[in-house]
Amino acid sequence: MDHLQRISISRNARIWASGLFIIGTIYFGFPILWIVLSATKSPEDFTSTPALWFGHSFHLIQNIQTLFQANNHIYLRWLANSILYAGSGALGVVIVSGLGGYALSKLIGRGASTLSAITLGMVMVPANALVIPIFLLFAKIHIVGTIWSVILPTLPSPLGLFLIKYYSDRNINDELIQAARLDQASELQIYRLIALPILKPMLGTVFLIAFIANSNTYFLPQVMLSDVHLYPVTVGLSNSFGGHFEVVGIFIAMLPEILAFFVVQKSWQKGLTDGQYR
Repeated sequence: MDHLQRISISRNARIWASGLFIIGTIYFGFPILWIVLSATKSPEDFTSTPALWFGHSFHLIQNIQTLFQANNHIYLRWLANSILYAGSGALGVVIVSGLGGYALSKLIGRGASTLSAITLGMVMVPANALVIPIFLLFAKIHIVGTIWSVILPTLPSPLGLFLIKYYSDRNINDELIQAARLDQASELQIYRLIALPILKPMLGTVFLIAFIANSNTYFLPQVMLSDVHLYPVTVGLSNSFGGHFEVVGIFIAMLPEILAFFVVQKSWQKGLTDGQYR
């Protein structure tokens, strides 16, 4: 497949795009800046110093130590739970979306367009609207209150399916698949040896999107879980902490998401800019 042709953009369009990007960066950057600066302050400085500036002393290490030791180290348990829920859920989304998106693109003939339209329409359904029906279903099979009640609802991802299907349509050559079938390769072998290497950039993107979404989920675990030791950070902080140390907890909870971004950054950027994987 040829590289995407360079698109000519007018100077005014570049100025408007750059301006909107700067405004968006400032809008979304201020809350993050406030969290980072607040996490470095002492509890006294948190309420008495300017919100967007440092306190009189640097207390980040002391704040983290106090947070980790509070309530018999419960925050560390919440953090581990969040990483488990987000990581396993994102991995499941990658597996399900990879297989499903490839199947929609290359294996399903009649009805594939209709299924793709339905999948795209499901993206518009708010995830929180499905929590109560899922709760009632899980109550019947007795898994409410377990880690599975938080992980399983995150596995189907209409957005992930759509992204993989869209990427497969434009990057996996049908003639290459037909040649593999003539060589008597099974569909699973074709997916593993031909499709999967090509899909890696978009799979990294899907993983990152799912990991961040799962890390920030609140309503689902709030409804499903009653044991404080199974809470993720989002629920634990809102139910048990407040004020300054809640901000410190949010700061620590941001770090796994930042790490996940840098881990998949190379394939993520390649998938969005090059449009192909070699």
